[in-house]
This record gives sequence, structure tokens and C-alpha cells, in this order.
Amino acid sequence: MDPKETRITTPFDARSTAAEVIDGVDLSGRRAVVTGAASGIGIETARALAGAGAEVTLAVRNLDAGARVAEDITATTGNKQLYVAHLDLADRASVAAFADGWDGPLHILVNNAGVMALPEGRTPEGWDRQFTVNHLGHFALACGLHGALAAAGSAAAARPLGPAASAGSAGSAGSVGFPGSAGSAGSAGSAASPGSAGSAGSAGFPGSAGSPGTTGSPGTTGTPGTPASARIVVVSSAAHLRSPVVFDDLHFDYRPYEPMLAYGQSKTANVLFAVGANARWAGDGIVVNALSPGGIRTNLQRHVGDIAAPGVVWKTPEQGAATSVLLAASPLLEGVGGRYFADCAEAEPVSRRPEDLTAMMVGVAPYALDPEGADRLWATSERLLAAD
Repeated sequence: MDPKETRITTPFDARSTAAEVIDGVDLSGRRAVVTGAASGIGIETARALAGAGAEVTLAVRNLDAGARVAEDITATTGNKQLYVAHLDLADRASVAAFADGWDGPLHILVNNAGVMALPEGRTPEGWDRQFTVNHLGHFALACGLHGALAAAGSAAAARPLGPAASAGSAGSAGSVGFPGSAGSAGSAGSAASPGSAGSAGSAGFPGSAGSPGTTGSPGTTGTPGTPASARIVVVSSAAHLRSPVVFDDLHFDYRPYEPMLAYGQSKTANVLFAVGANARWAGDGIVVNALSPGGIRTNLQRHVGDIAAPGVVWKTPEQGAATSVLLAASPLLEGVGGRYFADCAEAEPVSRRPEDLTAMMVGVAPYALDPEGADRLWATSERLLAAD
């Protein structure tokens, strides 16, 4: 859908929580990956998806922290289909290993992990670290998982909606939820390393991933309240208004490094990725959207200290996760892609960065939605990741 057409609104707003926006949605038989799910809004995003019945893999750098979160989510939701797998978005080999280790369809990918306002730093390739973690790593991950997402999206598109479908017929937990080797994920002694009991198979993933035959029968999975398409959700920020993507100097080789400019550039890249991916993959049954979660005080801000933001109403992590969960799971947004949301509604385009922070939190820069910019970023990202 063209972002310039009709602005999308929902019954939800800045005060809504992740649990509220997903209430009534049945994700039984669906599989989700949430990056950065060991802290902040990533935890609440994973919790909401698990609470709706999804099998959720927490893609994290710290396996110990991820295992603790998985245990907590299982305790609060009763869902035992929680898995923990290692992912370092700054390391191309780690991203490739995660994607290569995934088996079976993937219905929801939430690109949630991120870093903010880091001191100047570069990867071994010489890339700006914020641009790498926030954009390039997630770009490589999504491309690596494209086949799994397309398998879920195309299967959903081939199934008619079943008005009398029951969640109980949407795939048994035995075929979808259990690791290939042993152990129930998340119960894996707190530091479950890949391959040990409870680490969800040899690479921290659900083993067989369940056969779609049980979940794919016409009339059994297309319940009202169950999204049909595969979805990618990209967590951006209102800080994208601080900088476009500067293609001639992505890594601050010529400009003086400024942490918030680098952060803003990477967050614009997140939105452009959503535009570009949706244009390329909608035909595969995959819809892609970006969002700003709003102002939430989490560990993300550890490099900027106490942010002075007069007039901004700070959200709880549960409220901060609401827009992510809305885009990931709500049938209200079926078929909607290539857009940028804030406070559970499509953001308003702005002609310049607002002086008022409240207005800035719900605005979107036209350069972030530019299809030509999205195409240029896509080509640039492919070139960088293909380099030795």
C-alpha cells in the first residue's frame, strides 16, 4: 500500500499496552523471532506474542540473560514454547549462523535490538557500529530468513479463512513447539548453551519446526483474530528525524562523528528498509512496517544519561511494546506494509523536524519513506555485505 494514500489509525493509542493490542488474537501454531529480547521492550514484545500462543525465539547476545527472560515469560504466560539463540548483529558470521540454523517457516520477525548514541566505534570491516547493529545486521538477518518468512506467507495466502476454525486444530504442540534434540526450551539451566539440554536443538532453535500440514488445512487456521501474512516489524525511532542516510559518508569517514547523528541515520535506514523490503517481498506474502516505540526509559539510553524531554510522557515497557505487537500480530493491519507507525497509528509526515518533542514523537520525515532512497540503501547494503 502506498504510504501517501490513507493514514491508518486503530482503536489504540500511546497509553495502550502490548497485552491490550493483542487481546483476542490467536497465534497458536505461529513462530516468531524477537531480536534483543533480553531487555527493555523486547521482553514485553516477546511476552505478548507468547501470551497469544506463539512459539517465540529470543535472539540475544547474552544467553544467560535470554534464558532468564524465557523462564520468566513461561512463568507469566504458561507458554513453554520459548527458545533462546545467540545473535550478535555486529558479527556477520553470527547473523549467518542464526539464519542458516533456522528450520521451517517463520511467521513473525521483530527487528527490535538496537544501540543508541554509542561513542565512536567501528566493526572489523570499518563500518560505523550503530549503522551496523541497527541496520546492516538486521538487513542481513531478514534476507537470510526470507525463505522461512516466504514459506509462512505463501502458505497463509493459499489457505482460505475458516469462519468456524478453532485454535485447537491449528497444529499440535508436539509438531511445532519442541526442540529437535531434547529439553524444553527456557528451562535449560539458566545459561543453556547451544546444544545443551533445553537449548532448543543444536543451535538454539526448535528442532523440526512442525509440519505445516496440521496447521495448513483450510478452515483451521484462518480464524478471525489470526493474521494471515508473514510479518517483519522494524523498530526505528523518532530520532530518524535527526538525520537522513548520508550515502556518501555512511561511516563518518569525512564528517566529525556525532553519536546522535549516527543513531538518527541508522534509524532512518530502518524505515527505508521497511519500505524496500515490503516493495520486494509483499508478493511472497510478507508485509513489512517500521515504528517508533515512543519514549521509554530503558538500558538503551545508557550512553546519553538522563534525557531532558519537556512535555514528553514517558511510557512503560509494556506501552512501548504496543506498536511493535500491533504490527506483528493485529488483524487490523492485514495487508498493510511499507509504512511507519507511532503510538499505534500511522505517523504524520512532517516537512521539517518539529521543535515540539511531542510532535516529533509521532512524525515521519519524507526522506525515510522515499522509494528511491530505499532502493539505493538496499543496493548499498547488499554491496557492503557481499564484500570480503
